[in-house]
Amino acid sequence: MESAISDSSRQPSQRPSAPGRGSDTSDTPVATPTKRNLACERCWRRKHKCDRLLPACTRCAKLSLECIARSQQAAFTVGDVGLTHATVNGYIDSLKQRVVDLERNLQAAEQQGARAARDCSGSVTAFSPPSGGASHSIDAVAAPASATGAGPRPDDEDLSVQDTMSAIGLLSNKAMAESRAYSSDVPHKLAMSEMILAALAVDGQDPSVASLSRPAFVMDDHLIPLDRNSTISYIRQFLDWSVFLPHIVEDRLLEQYEAVVGSHGQAGHAAIPGLPRFNTYLAVAIGIMMSTEASRLSTLASSLHAAAVKLLPIVLRSQEPLDLLHCMLLLVVFSIFSPAGGSTWHLMGVAMTTCIASGLHKDHAPQSRLGVDNIYRTNWMFWSIYLLDRSLACTMGRPFSIQDEDISISVPKEGDSDDSPTSNAVKMKLAFSRHLVVHAQLISDMRSNRRTEPLFSYTNLSFWREHPPRIVSVPAAAKLPLEYLDQLACRALILMINPGTPIEHNPRAFAESPFDVEADTMNSCKRFIEQLYGRSGRGILLGSLIDAYDVLSASVVYICLFWRARGTHQQGLAQIFEVVSKASTLLTQFSSRFSALGAFPPFLLSLLTKAMKEPNSERQQDLQETIPANLPTHLRRLLKQYYMEGV
Repeated sequence: MESAISDSSRQPSQRPSAPGRGSDTSDTPVATPTKRNLACERCWRRKHKCDRLLPACTRCAKLSLECIARSQQAAFTVGDVGLTHATVNGYIDSLKQRVVDLERNLQAAEQQGARAARDCSGSVTAFSPPSGGASHSIDAVAAPASATGAGPRPDDEDLSVQDTMSAIGLLSNKAMAESRAYSSDVPHKLAMSEMILAALAVDGQDPSVASLSRPAFVMDDHLIPLDRNSTISYIRQFLDWSVFLPHIVEDRLLEQYEAVVGSHGQAGHAAIPGLPRFNTYLAVAIGIMMSTEASRLSTLASSLHAAAVKLLPIVLRSQEPLDLLHCMLLLVVFSIFSPAGGSTWHLMGVAMTTCIASGLHKDHAPQSRLGVDNIYRTNWMFWSIYLLDRSLACTMGRPFSIQDEDISISVPKEGDSDDSPTSNAVKMKLAFSRHLVVHAQLISDMRSNRRTEPLFSYTNLSFWREHPPRIVSVPAAAKLPLEYLDQLACRALILMINPGTPIEHNPRAFAESPFDVEADTMNSCKRFIEQLYGRSGRGILLGSLIDAYDVLSASVVYICLFWRARGTHQQGLAQIFEVVSKASTLLTQFSSRFSALGAFPPFLLSLLTKAMKEPNSERQQDLQETIPANLPTHLRRLLKQYYMEGV
């Protein structure tokens, strides 16, 4: 082989014998070596056999590549010509000892951080550190929230923990020969808990920006009142709304609730698994924020939410793969109703990313990812996430987390599984959920497929409105939010008024005209605002973030359509002012929870005032000065388009 690659640059092929450790080399000069002690860097990385020739091995010479010597990871003496078993074993032992030392340092740093957090947990802190590997990051979130100076953790402690974790990862991946058999997913779960806690630390007051949340007072877990008489109405309120979370089994949740509240304050309470306690705490907290006593009991709801967050590490150590997704969904729902729940958009992104990584959007999901849950409930889990994702994206003008063409599973039908429900109440609930999924797919097609005729989408929407879920039982139907269907229809009609896709009328294909669509949109916006205003007067307004953005979008579209049809509309100015005033009142109520929404009521009144004026060249500058900075982008485009038409 040497003759095949010999050239003028190759050293002579004579190979002097290597001197021994005790050889006397003072009389004879040492010849230049023709081989390396170790394989070159390229052959070692590719697991190829290297002949170690100098200046280039055979493989590198054939490819005309630079043959780079690999750095030795162990210290050799001058006389060493290779590795002995004693040297290798000693090096591995030193690495193992280094790992033990680093783990000991990490444990000591975590214990010190936990003690520092307990010292300042009695005043104002949003979260208390749960046990496990995530405690150091929670301390980093809670430390800026301390307003008393009771001892936030020093910066060098955070750095020491990070350095220790980095060193452990370096030793595990490189020094220990990059093991391909990762038998545990603890690093993945730890990273997931870190992402969830980071999303929870974002302030929920202004959904348009990401800023650190302000400190909030929460009660200790043992001080939270949790008896059946005072909480059963809130759990019922949540279950009535759970039609938007079709994966939840009401009987199972009620069973967990009874077990938790029955043992609360007793010695056996700690023996209850983490998931039932998590479900109970958050379900009651969400029910409180949906009730008329939300403002009075908001501190209790925040305390229950904080107690549930402490249980996340326990849930992450569970053997059920879908438990994490279920917990994230409940956290998303709480953030929709309370600014103390963190960033709804970030939590939704983490939930959908986890869902996609688990393959729940594809047919034939691996059984190892399902655990004890069957495919029927697993599919409903995905569609629960899908419903929330579409609602948030359409109301806030954000992109979808997943496109419909990437989804291959179908909506579960009645009778698809042996575990399918048999009671009329559950059947009607799931039928209503299927109706909601159809609407979500409809608006997803409107936004994703711009080539679809708007009048074709309007025909589909009309069919959806004319065929609501079939009423099987009147008492069971009374619990369904049937009035919410008008809100969904209004949301879909608003998407059809997108100025980027003007409606073209084809009388041969569609009976409706663009003017019919615009008139229907104005009537739907008016009806939706008046319905919410009526529920507010009766004290049954839920006050979610999605409702607030729906009211804002309906108001802006209503004003824009009035603006364009100001010469032909049949509605009086008094009626226009009445509708916008009701919308401003609703947004003012919503701003009592989400303070950033307080800029929208004066904006609507100012926008309506400018719409009454005749077009002139100075109105564009006035309009730009009026638009709030946190107005969603799709509403900005709508205002710009309709203003340019009016000029």
